[in-house]
Amino acid sequence: MGDEHHLDLLWGRGAATGRGRPARTTREQVVAAGLARADAAGLEDLSMRAVAADLGVGVMALYTHVESREGLVALMIDAAFAEITGDLYPHPGEPWRDAAARQARALWELYARHPWILHHGSRLPMGPHVLGMEDAFFAPFLDIGLAPAETANAAIALRSLVTGLARDSTSEQDQVRRTGVGLAEYWSSINAVFWERYFEEERYPSMTRLWYEGGFESEDVLAEEGILERAVEAYLDGIAVRVHSGGSGQDAGVARRQGAPSRAGGPPPSPGGPR
Repeated sequence: MGDEHHLDLLWGRGAATGRGRPARTTREQVVAAGLARADAAGLEDLSMRAVAADLGVGVMALYTHVESREGLVALMIDAAFAEITGDLYPHPGEPWRDAAARQARALWELYARHPWILHHGSRLPMGPHVLGMEDAFFAPFLDIGLAPAETANAAIALRSLVTGLARDSTSEQDQVRRTGVGLAEYWSSINAVFWERYFEEERYPSMTRLWYEGGFESEDVLAEEGILERAVEAYLDGIAVRVHSGGSGQDAGVARRQGAPSRAGGPPPSPGGPR
């Protein structure tokens, strides 16, 4: 059994099992074919035989480049993240909030292009581009007045927020395809009877209070359109409160100037990508 983490494969220090004749394709072509198939039909339709057929080669030819389907999926995920890592770091002079919001949007759009990544699970392969995404997400929160642990948590939580919203959005799209019923139609069918027949104001006092105070009058409370921006803005508002400079990001390096101890021994273990 090969390395379950596929590190040699991802970092270009191994991969081939030596089985089969030399392939008529490159590893990049194999990964691209896998991406195209997963984008079109999901991971359920991905197999080494299917990818080989798409490329017009025998299945054994693929093993010159990748040792298993799981290894191919790892390469596909890392290749997908390469689409955004080239412009993910904060731009010169870009406010930290703008940079973080731009990163969130880039990750959201990546999941929209490759929703099968969300179905793969929370354990992303530790490839160079996945790691590049993680590293870039830490950057906006550095030197704005947060303690080191707060900086790490802020970036990890932002990725988790985006990933959770994207997973919910993908799940809803899957339900629409399966049932043929859209979200608005679904809630309309429930609202027609539920609130008058089943809802008890005394049992749900918080919801009742918000209703009478107008908390649900805006139609965009649960609307998918703009939900990412609203959620990220609210999250970054909370981070800004914790920033020693009041959220402006101008008091760079305050934690270091106050004598925060440095931690030797290299970077901590990666959290493994969005959860």
